[in-house]
Amino acid sequence: MKKVKNLLTTSAAAAAIALSAAPAVADLEASAAVSNIYLFRGVDQNAGDGAVSADLVYSNSGFYAGVWASSSAGNGGEIDTFAGWSGSFGDLGVDIGLLNYYYPGNNLIDSWGTDLTEAYLGLSFAGVELYYYDNIAGNNAFNAYSDDGFTYTTLGYSMGQFSALVGFADGEEPTGAAHDNDYTHLDLTYAFNDNLSFTLSKIVDIDDELIGNKAVVGTDPKGLTSTAFDDDALLVVTYSIPLN
Repeated sequence: MKKVKNLLTTSAAAAAIALSAAPAVADLEASAAVSNIYLFRGVDQNAGDGAVSADLVYSNSGFYAGVWASSSAGNGGEIDTFAGWSGSFGDLGVDIGLLNYYYPGNNLIDSWGTDLTEAYLGLSFAGVELYYYDNIAGNNAFNAYSDDGFTYTTLGYSMGQFSALVGFADGEEPTGAAHDNDYTHLDLTYAFNDNLSFTLSKIVDIDDELIGNKAVVGTDPKGLTSTAFDDDALLVVTYSIPLN
């Protein structure tokens, strides 16, 4: 039987929870990974620096819970916890759960507010996976310019060692705001083996405008140095190893 596991290769814990058949007995899995870029939803979260992460996941009869920790996402690092249920109805895979992000350090990502919690629902059929995430509590960098939270949707397809994923980030703009928080990114991944993978990621659609005093992407038209997003293509190399 396939085991419930979280994908922790080229994005953070929330990037995807793999859909699979529920194991008949309890199972405990642990792994560690290192990558040259901390890529999360098409955005470099660590200013081009690498990241080291580890995870521990317990599953039993379709239910699972786990913790994921990373050295990146600011000086204080990041700790994510999640719990849910994953199973199948015929050829249709279903995954539902909650995910919480915690940033223990006093850094930029959590300076906008409290920890972030998302609810997610995943469906899979014939190699196609659809995931929907809804911000239900707290806020961080991904909705720092919003007052009503955000949603994030992915559509992915896998064939052998190759996979593609399109992600749609939809931040709810403050009432009357002139800017648009939405963007779309594309990730193309090649898994060389069970441990080594390569991902090419790029933001493919976003408004080239100002949010506050920051350019959304590219060169700031007012000559400012900071940007909210970078639309340059990113090559992410990830090496992961099971610890049990």
